[in-house]
Amino acid sequence: MPETSNADFRTLFAGQASLADERVDLPRSALYLAGEEYPSLPVDEYLGRIDGMAEEVRQRAGPAADRESLARNLNQYLFDRRQFTGNPQDYYNPENSFLNRVMDTGVGIPITLSVLYLGIAGRLGLRCYGVGMPGHFLVGLQDLDLYLDPFHSGQLLSAGDCRRLAAEMFGPSLEWRDEFLAPCPNKLILYRMLNNLRQIYLSGRDFRRHVAALERMLLFEPTGAPLYLELAQAQVHIGDSEAALSTLETLLARSNNEGEIAVARRLSETLRRNRGRVN
Repeated sequence: MPETSNADFRTLFAGQASLADERVDLPRSALYLAGEEYPSLPVDEYLGRIDGMAEEVRQRAGPAADRESLARNLNQYLFDRRQFTGNPQDYYNPENSFLNRVMDTGVGIPITLSVLYLGIAGRLGLRCYGVGMPGHFLVGLQDLDLYLDPFHSGQLLSAGDCRRLAAEMFGPSLEWRDEFLAPCPNKLILYRMLNNLRQIYLSGRDFRRHVAALERMLLFEPTGAPLYLELAQAQVHIGDSEAALSTLETLLARSNNEGEIAVARRLSETLRRNRGRVN
């Protein structure tokens, strides 16, 4: 594959973000997301590897395998034979959020491992879906009436197990709702992947990558006024005052929050004063 630029990958990702949710190709979109960090990323090669994983599972299961047998063979293949699992020792390494690196290293965070699982499962015709449970992403296995935890080497969970897991993570501060186990739309999965990166880059003060994550999040939430304010502040950090002013103008046109509006106006006035001093 010829080298692709960051701008090309942004355009490809935006194209996926503009589709109806059921038409979004989740593994392809995740690779487009990673492409801004790896501009030479051979997307079709990685998709071919996912195809190959699905075919290997199909062959191991045999031609007469039903969905339940395929699901169990996939779990055994991915987590026992290939030993994909979570990366608790280096959880906040941004590589854990890039599908290509998860495929290369065999470790990642729950949501990226789930995207890989869903990509293989979809090629096998399995009825699976992402589950955006608070604090821990899972895969719903409709054919087994269970939930799969890819971070813990494919551990299978009942709905009650999921509820207990949430209680262990959050204690009484979280009131359980059955909707926590509802299917997560493809676009929300991608949004959550970007939000993970946004938080990592912000905490590491990597404002250039922080800006890139926020810009892509806004493809899914163009009316998200708080994101615009955060984006403008990040743009100031990288010295792009003109972009920050444009972002603030967008926020002021869309926000109804008096606090956000006041902060945006103060920041905008400061930037305009400073621009005047430079000129």
